[in-house]
Amino acid sequence: MSHIVVIRSYKPGDEIYCREIIKDGVMSSMHTAFFGNVFKEITFQLMILFAAIMFIFFGIPFTVCLLVIPVVIILTYIGTFMAHTTKAMEIGQEINNIPRVYMSNAFSGFWVAEAFEPYLMTRHPQDIYYTVMTEDQFRKSNIDISSQAKKIVGTVAVTKSHRLDKGAWIKRLCVHQQYWRKGIASCLLNVAVQFAIDQGYSCVNCVASEYTEGGRELCLKKGFELKQMYHKLIVGSLVTVLMYELTYQIKPGDDDYMPNSYKNSFLFH
Repeated sequence: MSHIVVIRSYKPGDEIYCREIIKDGVMSSMHTAFFGNVFKEITFQLMILFAAIMFIFFGIPFTVCLLVIPVVIILTYIGTFMAHTTKAMEIGQEINNIPRVYMSNAFSGFWVAEAFEPYLMTRHPQDIYYTVMTEDQFRKSNIDISSQAKKIVGTVAVTKSHRLDKGAWIKRLCVHQQYWRKGIASCLLNVAVQFAIDQGYSCVNCVASEYTEGGRELCLKKGFELKQMYHKLIVGSLVTVLMYELTYQIKPGDDDYMPNSYKNSFLFH
C-alpha cells in the first residue's frame, strides 16, 4: 500500500499548504465563470451600447466600432480574474486564522487530506490509485510511512451557523486538481457530516455557485437536498452569480439515528 490519503484534523503549520490549495480551488473555476459572464445578457448590452456611442456620437466607422466586442471580452476576463483573486485573498486571510475561526470551540473543526507517497514518483497522481482512510483507520492499520513523502491535498471545515440555531455550515471543501476523482472529496465530506452528527446539529448546509458543478453534484449524491437558489450580487444587480444552498437534514432527538448514506461511510476507497 504505497499510496494512501489520510483525513486528519488540522495541525499548526498546515495553513501554509491549505492556503495554496484553496487559492487554486477558487481560481480553477475562473475560466468557467469567464465564459459564463461572456454570454450573460449584460455583456451583449455593453457591446451594443459602446458600439452605438462610438458610431452615433463620434462618427467612427461601423467596422471599427465592431472592435468593441473583443475589448468588452477582455474587460470581462479582467473583471472575472480580479473578482476571483480578491475572493482568494479574503479566504487566505481566514485560513491564516484557522485556530481562531475553526478550532476555538468543540462545535467547529477543520480537516485536511494528507497524501503519503514514495519520494520518487514515477507516475502522475491522476494515474495512481489511492487508498483513502480516516485518522483512526490509519492508526489501526499500522502502515509504515517512514520512507514516504507527505503533502496536503485537500481541506474541509465545519462551523456553527449564525442563522440556524442547531445548524452547521460545511466550508472550504477543496481538493488539489491532480487528486480529483480519487474519493478524497467524498471522504472529506463524510468526515464533516459525521462531525455535525456527533455534535448534535440538526442539519448541515453548504453553498455552491453555478460554476462549481462538481462539488454540487457530489453533495447531491451524498444525500444533500436543494434548499434554495438565489443570485449573489457582484456588481449591483447588473452582474450576479447563481448560488445553490444545499442542506443535509439530520434527524433530531435520536442518538441512534444516522442517515443511511453515512452508515459505514468510512470504507477504504
